[in-house]
Amino acid sequence: MVSRLFGVRFEEPSPAPTPGEVMAAFPARPGLYVHIPFCRTICPFCPYNKVPYEAGPAADYLRSLRHEAAAYLAEAAGPFPSLYVGGGTPTLCLDGLEDLLGRLPVAGERAIEVLPSHMTPAGAARMFDIGFDFVSLGVQSFDPEVLRRLRRPTSPQQNRKAIETAVGRFSCVDVDLIFDVAYDRPQVLLDDLATCFEYGVDQVSTYPLMRFGFTPFGKSRHHRAREHRLLAEAAGLAAGFGYQRRAVWTFNRPGSPSYTSITRPYHLGLGAGASSFAGRWFTVNHFGLDHYQRALDAGRLPIARLARLPRPAAAAYRAFWQAYTGCTPLHSEDPLLRHPVAAASRAVSRAMGWARRRGEAVVLTPSGYDRYHDLERWVTYHLIEPLWAEMTGEHHREGTEPAESPGDAHHRSSH
Repeated sequence: MVSRLFGVRFEEPSPAPTPGEVMAAFPARPGLYVHIPFCRTICPFCPYNKVPYEAGPAADYLRSLRHEAAAYLAEAAGPFPSLYVGGGTPTLCLDGLEDLLGRLPVAGERAIEVLPSHMTPAGAARMFDIGFDFVSLGVQSFDPEVLRRLRRPTSPQQNRKAIETAVGRFSCVDVDLIFDVAYDRPQVLLDDLATCFEYGVDQVSTYPLMRFGFTPFGKSRHHRAREHRLLAEAAGLAAGFGYQRRAVWTFNRPGSPSYTSITRPYHLGLGAGASSFAGRWFTVNHFGLDHYQRALDAGRLPIARLARLPRPAAAAYRAFWQAYTGCTPLHSEDPLLRHPVAAASRAVSRAMGWARRRGEAVVLTPSGYDRYHDLERWVTYHLIEPLWAEMTGEHHREGTEPAESPGDAHHRSSH
């Protein structure tokens, strides 16, 4: 089957590329992304690749994950600059992750997504001892009504306790908040933000609810103007607390590092449903665990879809995510940011009033943040959703399609 997105063909690779070919495609050292797809219950708003947790399949999966990692490590020269572990609920598999981290050479941060109920004093000590120094707490809200509608398994009190446990223990503590202007009172997000700022977390990531058509929430019309107004109020509130806006949806304490996955220039994805962006290649692994494991057992990479990007398309994609951070350097060693398409995108943004020059960089204006908020949604619905909808069909064919349940518990990963 072939997906045609943005005029680029996502095809079933035949044959699958070798680890050496994938690593050679990167113009710079990529960050590592590891996907753990297991959840005890399934959250209805979550579009990410996930399956119900069972100890046996999880152990089998982690063995396959080690095999995939070993294939790439045999071709890698030197350590990776960062590691990001998402899901799913990766904190269900800390023992297996400890073994995996011992095999992965990582020079920079080791980040993991955390279900707040797992951020107990003992859980925090375990994560720290394993080597994780960046954590992202899937709080989503402190409002009981919002938590019930999202079917989150944690209470406002548990969310607060998780933050209290994490702050000061890890090098970077991010808190994820989801807002939905179609249902929630606007004040909810502002109150949630203020709570996070008062705790002194390093970063707050504020995500609009994405209504993927293959989730029970479905896709319905977004209220752009309301979202713009709410994010502008959020930015003003953040500034009042001394926080900086470092990306379209994130606010950081000055001097703190950033917790991020999608705005890394290049990334190598490991695990079922993980993707890799290597500049001229964009790959997506099998979503189904059986598909994923059978590929590795057959001695090939578990890549299900591959797009060979023309250089202008790769430059446009790279320039988009760089602009999303709010700041694009005028001079870069990255060949894609030096491409004429990237230069043209900066010029257009300045001409439209979306960006302005500040020193040796181009930074987004308030209007630019609104435009990139809208563009991110367009990319999500036109690039990510159709591809993921196709790939989730593997679960149906395997009989592992996750079912909605009243106690749904999935933490939103940012990949």
